[in-house]
Amino acid sequence: MTLSSLLALALFLQFVLPASSAVDPSKCISIWTFRLPCSEPVSDLVNQLKAWSTKKCRDGPEKCMYKIMNESPEELEVKHTSPQSGKITEINFFFGPTAAKSFCKIKAISTTKSKNGTHPNDYCLLYNLIDASGLTQAEGYKEICNKEKCPSMSSADCDKDKDFYA
Repeated sequence: MTLSSLLALALFLQFVLPASSAVDPSKCISIWTFRLPCSEPVSDLVNQLKAWSTKKCRDGPEKCMYKIMNESPEELEVKHTSPQSGKITEINFFFGPTAAKSFCKIKAISTTKSKNGTHPNDYCLLYNLIDASGLTQAEGYKEICNKEKCPSMSSADCDKDKDFYA
């Protein structure tokens, strides 16, 4: 088994084993790994958040109104306000090197703060940021996510030209 495969398996087990039996539909947790020092993917993510901080969604539905609330070397706290429903989603990104120092791990936890009717898919809020920042094409990109940790993943259709409502 290669180092990359072992790392992916270790991260998968870390992600799945502590799972609670109760699914919380207001939360979505996803993990991404990259074969890069963390400064690169974190910088790309911050730049994308800043690009989507405007009130007008130029790149597609929900691809705006992100606000960085707090930024530190280990964490980003972000708030997204849906321009269509007004729903507020708090997103925390935690990042750091893995056991293999040449890799970077980003863990995202999104939490819905308002529960009004139709709302954007929380998985798409996370995935679209990673994708638009170019990180899905980064060296060693892997995503670890499942419907137990992110219930909205099962209904996700994150196409940029569509409304991604769950």
